[in-house]
Amino acid sequence: MMIEATRRAVLAAIAASLAMPAFADHPGENLDKVLLKQEKYFQTIDNPAAPKFRLADAEGNLARLSDFADKVVVLNFVYASCPDICPLHAEKIASIQQKVNSSAMKTMVQFISITTDPLNDTAEVLSDYGKTHGLDNSNWMILTKTADQPVDATRQLAKLYGVEFTMSADSDMQMHGAVTHVIDRGGRFAAKFHGLRFSDVNAVLYVNGLTNRLRSPEADRGWLDRISDLFK
Repeated sequence: MMIEATRRAVLAAIAASLAMPAFADHPGENLDKVLLKQEKYFQTIDNPAAPKFRLADAEGNLARLSDFADKVVVLNFVYASCPDICPLHAEKIASIQQKVNSSAMKTMVQFISITTDPLNDTAEVLSDYGKTHGLDNSNWMILTKTADQPVDATRQLAKLYGVEFTMSADSDMQMHGAVTHVIDRGGRFAAKFHGLRFSDVNAVLYVNGLTNRLRSPEADRGWLDRISDLFK
């Protein structure tokens, strides 16, 4: 009961802290400076354009990165039969999504997962993936290659994002790391969070900075400390 009460308090605090008016301008360098100091698994990218894609959802509907130009995109690569890091990565994304969706940011952020195993990740598998890992379909989707694309299209896309999915010589397993990519409105490749040990709150703070007008770095650092304390 105490753990559940604490969890609810955390979500309520995040929701209250993030309820600020949205704006469309680049937030400046302060956001990256705050995160670089607070989060050792954070990497600034600040590339004017993230790698584009044209992929399909479980129902065969086309989805392009440009379709979400008015949103901040949180993107990761997984495959459903992955026995270790992918399920943990999916649950990490679900945790971040829950915190984002508890705030005014819900309509401003799109979560996208992309499978690197399109042959085995059929429409049925993709349809069940979100429910299995606690992801909210209202602003999350999982994508695969289109019928006219080569079988390794999404693995090649992952490589463009800096993540290698290397096929095992004697099984269907793929060797890879876990990276969470954040794409700003307008398609700017903003940043990456490496691995699974980064703070959910730091990721939420960063997404918040891209969707809302930031206060001073000192104010944000104090906010982060107060929210982080609730997780201890």
